[in-house]
Amino acid sequence: MLVMYGCFTVGKPDPEAVARVLAAAFGVSLRSVDVSLESEMENRNWGATVSCDYAYLTGDLACNLSVYGADEVRPQPSEKELARALARGLGTVVLTSWGNMPWIRKVVTPQGGTTFARVEFLEGEGEGCLVTATETALEAFPQAVVEKFPEVVRGFPVATPLADGLLAGADRNSPAGDVRDLVWAWEALISRMAAHWSPSNWYGAAMYREDLENRDRLAAAVEALPADERAQAEAVVESLDGAFREGTADDGGRALAAALDSGTEGFASAPWYWRRRPVALPWETQE
Repeated sequence: MLVMYGCFTVGKPDPEAVARVLAAAFGVSLRSVDVSLESEMENRNWGATVSCDYAYLTGDLACNLSVYGADEVRPQPSEKELARALARGLGTVVLTSWGNMPWIRKVVTPQGGTTFARVEFLEGEGEGCLVTATETALEAFPQAVVEKFPEVVRGFPVATPLADGLLAGADRNSPAGDVRDLVWAWEALISRMAAHWSPSNWYGAAMYREDLENRDRLAAAVEALPADERAQAEAVVESLDGAFREGTADDGGRALAAALDSGTEGFASAPWYWRRRPVALPWETQE
């Protein structure tokens, strides 16, 4: 059984340098490592316990590395550890996978810095990759737009223990299932706030507004439940509302209104949570 790692490099690495990095990262001898062109089938070290197929690309990323570690090699580095070792050892920016979004890549610099990139995969004769945007400006990608990625924030795992335990047997398409989904969204916002808006230290004002709109829908959805289920949901929502109050401050809705370029008139008659803002405003870029 092989453990597979995949990554891209901005520079075109020397195969011998790749082998040295892999030997150190996996804790094996250099003779136990094989680094070969993807198309090479003859002159390989078929007895290697760590192997790397590489292919040269066009576009912003020069090389694709596919690394395999045999099961008997223990312990094996995590994908994050291997990416850092390659970036540092090869002196180049390395991109590795992130979550289940192939167009989003985690970026590691030779100095150990990290950010995210949005990648476009080219097809046909000019096969390769373009880096169209990054969350932090990088010299390696001068043409890339610098912006925050909502899908990274939404896709980052968050703890939602109360939502996970609420009405556990409910059908997802039932009223109770709708309540569970809305409680999850409310708890996810509170967990993101408590985690200082990981992983990007940012959360868009429009995303925050969407969460408050979901909280509006949650109130109506809870009211529609049968008495026993409503009592369970109300207890959970009350607990989450308390946590939300602890992490926010009442400003009459001014900060959110300013970020959305709207007035605060509607906040006076809106539910209380519309008039509260996170203590550290997440939609202001924080580095």
